[in-house]
Amino acid sequence: MSELRNRGATLSANTMENEKTKSVVRELGSGMAAKSLIDASPQQHGVVLKLHLPFVYNLIPSFLLSIIYSIGCLSFLLPSWKQRYLISCGSYLYKFKDQQSKSPKGCPFDLATMSVDLIPKENSPHVGALPPGFDAIICVSTLRRKQYYAVRDREEAMLWVRSLTEAKQAVITRNLGHDKQMPYPQSWKHFDSLAAGLVKSKERIKERMETQNMREMEMTNFMDGGPLPRGYHG
Repeated sequence: MSELRNRGATLSANTMENEKTKSVVRELGSGMAAKSLIDASPQQHGVVLKLHLPFVYNLIPSFLLSIIYSIGCLSFLLPSWKQRYLISCGSYLYKFKDQQSKSPKGCPFDLATMSVDLIPKENSPHVGALPPGFDAIICVSTLRRKQYYAVRDREEAMLWVRSLTEAKQAVITRNLGHDKQMPYPQSWKHFDSLAAGLVKSKERIKERMETQNMREMEMTNFMDGGPLPRGYHG
């Protein structure tokens, strides 16, 4: 019984640590309000729609999709569009909920390692019909993630592609030390520093949460009669 109580206490402690970690995540990004970035005269900014793909969507067999599309109560399983505000400033691309947001959503994209492309609608079958007022799609991607954004028309899409491509080249040039004659606003340097710290902090927190979740799964499995957790010898 004492062993079970100890294991239960371990699970509870891990859960509390997860909640503490999530609280820290919410505090990250302070000092990077959307308005502050807009006031810094960024390279590009504007309203977009971000494509949200539920995790289970990619697991649904194609022959079931037509059935799910016809059943309204299952719409939560399907792709949806959520309004966001993109800001390209300095060395990063930020995503906000709206212009009044106090901190960005998720990790900013490092422009130096990011690609942006105009995506023909017919080449993106999972996108479906675009919402009224939006008629073009751009894809922002890195080695680890890919996100789709809908904009008003092809001209706006090309403006985003051109602006982000030019900003990326400027970052690469600056990283190589070839920008001695290129002015760089002090406010951009400030936001670059905050963004770099945010990315590193979120990566560390993600790794910590994954480790904690793995420990909880192993302990739960052991308590349910499964194989012993790694390193446990009785």
